[in-house]
Amino acid sequence: MSKEKYYNKIKRFIYKRFNELELIERNNGEYLYLRYKNEEYAQIKINKKSGRVLYYFRFRNKICKTISLEKTDFEILLSKWVEDTFQIKMISTAVRTLKQSMLVENTNQIKLK
Repeated sequence: MSKEKYYNKIKRFIYKRFNELELIERNNGEYLYLRYKNEEYAQIKINKKSGRVLYYFRFRNKICKTISLEKTDFEILLSKWVEDTFQIKMISTAVRTLKQSMLVENTNQIKLK
């Protein structure tokens, strides 16, 4: 399998995992939270204004272990997915080890296409 085909296969798998998450909007759309349905804590938090993305380390580890993906490759694909899905220019990604920083509250639910 060529590198390009392999990359596209990995990209489709990762995008599918991201798209399975429920999208929550907060502060008039400035913050986007992506979480498993009916969970209190987000797996991904996006600040649309600053272009910063936070992700929960267990979410990353689960995906990386499933397909033997390096953590840096996960961040690259996450950034690309955010740019493709939300048309947001990404500035940085950072991992969060504390769940509290990913708490979703006072939100309005919207559906991801």
